[in-house]
Formats: sequence, C-alpha cells, structure tokens
Amino acid sequence: MKITFFTRNINESARLFFEWDVVLFIAMILFKLLFFNRLVDGSRTSLALFASVLGTVLIVVSWVAFVPRPFSTALLYLINCGITFVIIADMIFFRYFNDVISVPLLTQASNVGSVKSSVLSLLHGYDLLFILDLLCLPMFLWVRKVKRQASSVWMRLGSFSAALLLGIFFSWYGIGQLLKSQPYILTSFYDRVFIVQNIGLLSFHGIDAYQFYKSGYNDKEPLAEEEKQKIKDFLLNKKKEQALQPKYHGIGQGKNLIVIQVEALQEFVINRKVQGQEITPNLNRLARQSLYFENFYCETAGGGTSDAEFMANVSLFPVKDGSAYIRFSGNKYYSMPRRLKEEGYNSIVMHAYKPGFWNRSVMYPSLGFDAFYNKNHMEQDEIIGMGLSDKSFFRQSLERLKQLPQPYYAFMITLTSHYPFDNDKSLYSPFDVGAYKNTFLGNYLEAVHYADEALGDFLDELEREGMLDDVVIALYGDHYAIPKDKKEELARVLDIKDMNDFEWVNHQKMPFLIRLPGGKPAEVRHTAGGGVDVMPTLLNIMGVDSSAMPMLGRDLLNSQDGLVVMRHGYFRTDEYLSLTADGLAFEAADGKPYDIEKLKKEKAMMQKSLGYSDLIIKNDLVEEMTEFLRQYTKK
Repeated sequence: MKITFFTRNINESARLFFEWDVVLFIAMILFKLLFFNRLVDGSRTSLALFASVLGTVLIVVSWVAFVPRPFSTALLYLINCGITFVIIADMIFFRYFNDVISVPLLTQASNVGSVKSSVLSLLHGYDLLFILDLLCLPMFLWVRKVKRQASSVWMRLGSFSAALLLGIFFSWYGIGQLLKSQPYILTSFYDRVFIVQNIGLLSFHGIDAYQFYKSGYNDKEPLAEEEKQKIKDFLLNKKKEQALQPKYHGIGQGKNLIVIQVEALQEFVINRKVQGQEITPNLNRLARQSLYFENFYCETAGGGTSDAEFMANVSLFPVKDGSAYIRFSGNKYYSMPRRLKEEGYNSIVMHAYKPGFWNRSVMYPSLGFDAFYNKNHMEQDEIIGMGLSDKSFFRQSLERLKQLPQPYYAFMITLTSHYPFDNDKSLYSPFDVGAYKNTFLGNYLEAVHYADEALGDFLDELEREGMLDDVVIALYGDHYAIPKDKKEELARVLDIKDMNDFEWVNHQKMPFLIRLPGGKPAEVRHTAGGGVDVMPTLLNIMGVDSSAMPMLGRDLLNSQDGLVVMRHGYFRTDEYLSLTADGLAFEAADGKPYDIEKLKKEKAMMQKSLGYSDLIIKNDLVEEMTEFLRQYTKK
C-alpha cells in the first residue's frame, strides 16, 4: 500500500512538470538565454553552459509548484516577462558598454545614464525573437482552455523537490567547470562577461546579487565615534611626519602628467641581459633619466591590476577580500584625478581592453576621471594575446594626447605583457632568450621585451612631437609576473642558488620611476615603497597641496624611512624584511635572520595601516576624513 502511494505521488509530481505550460516555459526561457549567449560570445554552446542555464531555469520554475493551478500559467507568463526584460536590458547594455549589468552598477545608475539616448540604435531586428512568444502567448492561452486536476500537497512538494535538486545539480556542474579554469573569478568578479559566457545570465545575476548582499553594501553598521577618532589621530600623525619644505616640491607644477601602469612588469628585468642583449633597453634608458625607486614592492591583493590602479590613484590599501573596484565602486574617493581637477587638469584613462573588465566603466567616474578611452574607441588593427598590441595602443593614445586641453593627467594601462605570456609572437621583433625559449619565463621575457619596445617608440614620438619636456612621466609595474611554482626558473635568471622565502619575497619588486622635464634630476632612490606611495610622491612633484587628503602612503622623496605593507601580513622597511605571518624576519641587505620581536613598532604600523584602510573603505569615510583634515589644516 505504501509503495503504491509513493509511486502514485511520483507519477503525479512528474505529471505536474510535464504540463504543456511548464514545458513551454522551460523551452522558451532556455532558448532566450542560450540565444543571448550566442549573441554575446558567438561560439557554440558548451555542455557546461547548457547544463548551467537549464539548471537555473529548473530552479526558477520549481517554485511554481506551490502556486494553485489556476494561477500558475499566469505566473509563468509574468516570470517570462521579467526574465525577458533582464535579457534585453543586458543585451542593450552589452552593446553599448561591452559588459553586463551588475547590482553595484544599478546603485550608480547616473554613471550609465548615457546609454538611454542610444537605446533605439542598439536594438536589432532579431531582438524580436526575445519577445515574440510574449506577444503570441496571450492569444494562445485564451484559445487553449485546459481543465486541470487538483494537485495534492505531496504532489506539489515532490515536483518542487525534484526540479530544485536537478536544477542545483546542473547549475553546480556548470559552475564547477568554470572554477576549474578560473578558480577565483567568482570571488573577484573581474570579468563579468566571461562568467556569463560560461554559466549563463541567470546564474551570473544570482551570484552577483549574493555577493552584493554578502558585502553588506546597503547594510553597513555605523562606525563608533571612538573608532573614527582613532583613524583621525592616525592620519594626523602621518601628516605631522611630512616635511615642512619637501624636496622637489612643485618641480613639475603646471606640466602635463602621464602615468603608465605596465602589465606584469617586475623589477628584475631592468638592466639585465639575456644572450648579451638587454631585456628592456628603453626602460633602462628611461631609468637613467629619472628618479628611480629600486625598492618598490608589489602591494596588490585579490584585485590584481585593479588594486594597483586603486592604490596609485587613491593611496589606500587593497581590500582584504575581492577588489575595491568591484565591492566599493560607489564610494566617494578624494583621488588624484579629482585633486588635479581642482588645479585645472583634465584627466583621462586609456586602456585597450573592454570597459567592463574589473568594473572600470563604473569605477573611473567614481574616481573622478573625465573620460575613459577603451577598446570601443580604438581601432583593433594589431592583436596580441588578450587584445590590442601595446604598439598600437601607444600610437593611438598619442593622437588623443595631442588633442587634449592642457594641462592634463593621462593614466595609461598596457596589456600585451599579460599572463600567461604565451602570445602569438608574429608581431614581435627577434629577441633570443637562449635556453629559456618556449619556457614560461622565456615567454615572459619576450613579452616584456616587446612591451619595452612599444614604450620606446612612444617616448621617441613624444620627443619628436616636442611633448616630452612638457610632461612628467611616471611608470611602474602593476604586480608580480612569475608565480611561485616557477621560482626555480626565476632563480636561474637571477643566478640564485637557493630561492628561499627571503629571496622570493625580496624579489617581488616592481620598477617605479619618475622622469621630470629635461630628464633631470636623475638618481636612484633607495627608500622602500609600494603602490600607495605613488600618489603622494607625484602630488608633491606636481606642487599640489595634499594636506587634506586621507592618504595612507608616503612621499618617497621626503619620507625619513620607508615601509612596504603587503596584504598577506608581510612588510619591508628600509633595513628589514618581515615575514610576519611566518614569524620570521631578515636583514634586507643580505638576508641574515633578524629578531622579529624588535620590529613590534613596524608590525603595529602595518596592522594599523591595513585595518584603518579597510575601515575607511568599508564605511565610505574618505569624505568625512577629508573634511576633518581640512578643518585641522585651517587651524
């Protein structure tokens, strides 16, 4: 008897989800979502994508089991309307911004408002396929009147459970395949379109909404006044450490400013040869004409390239989890472009990749940049690796610089030397890497040599156009290039017999140099620094008062001592390297062990710097801290 009852309920549950309206809904939504992906991606539908899309549709439709049958068809129609609206909105947004809509972006609708004037031009004839069923279904439903049997509670519960479990299984399969190739993409969200291309639109929006909720974006608890006062005291003490008459102050005042962030450029390639050839001859030449900071370390975290941009333009540390560009793009930042704007500067960003990558199309307006010239504004005439070649990028960027009102601040981000460095090398000039040929490190050296060549062409053109001595040029690498599992290859290049923890961390350096008009003064600076120090150093050179800016970096030209703070708990002073999380410390000059207990003061500074930076960002306190510092400086 029990078996008969169980079997009958299974049959009834299955019958519920084989009703014509449910099957029709699943088929129509599945078609629309896969068609959307085909328009965005252009490639064939993979098994993982199909499974993920089907899974999300089953999860959505499972809840209809609890709706009384007379109303379920109408509900399915309304859900169809809602999903179709989302698909069309994402389609229009993608055609304009080369990106998909996210929840943080919706909170900043003013940043994307320009698309509304172009909606009609962004609609295509075949977009009617998205709404054709919605136009035909009402008449079909009116003609087809089907009597349905009443469904029991067990029948509805069984239908719901089966559809939900199948949906979760299929969705998780698709997501699992994505995470195999990109393990951290669902935490950093650095490429929304890539996520959609692999798991579908509904899965993306579900994960995006969860991440938004998890971050507490709209549910921040007010920070206690006592904690705010600690941050204020900390910032005041940093201001008091600043020199009253700083060196090089205003040496670049009134000049244009170009900041070049070079993808994956590590310091070890500077002034190094392979097979008797300089790896970076143009950077070497530029360094000889610049203030060159030889102890400039990588301070990025989970945000990678976006962290480097953030630190250079805001002088706050990367957030502990994810990327500030994704999680806190709606904050109010007193950034370098915003401060320079107060001095009459126009500020632009130029990068040859798609604007949605790392949420740049949203973040740059938040930082105060006037314009963002990206892949959509550049002729795609030379493609290497991820996109437009550095040579074409610099060439096209130079034409824009010629047209800019002066003075200007141009922030430029290169692309060709991006991981994994195994690019098509047909556009490279010959460069013999000897025994490293076709190895990971050899590919990197070839990519960096090409990037250096592109930079050299750009500098030569600036000089030919008579622009070089009207501009301050700052250049730095954004983050490390060589992963730790390739450390032995790096050890061979550096001729290090034992690539131990000290040697490894000590070589996570990026080049940072500042060329002043005329190429003088030029000297090597030894003060230890990192990404957060770029902004205060440059503002001093540009003669800009930064006393009211809540910066956690220091002016490397005037700081009495250096401090590099790494997100994972390591720090480097001018004299010592502390692997705090491991309980180890070393003398920076020779790697001799050092008593870590003697670095308690520096450790406390590291912890406060990271902790207060997190509080400022999480609680959107930049504006409040700025007003506090402004009032203090008036006293």
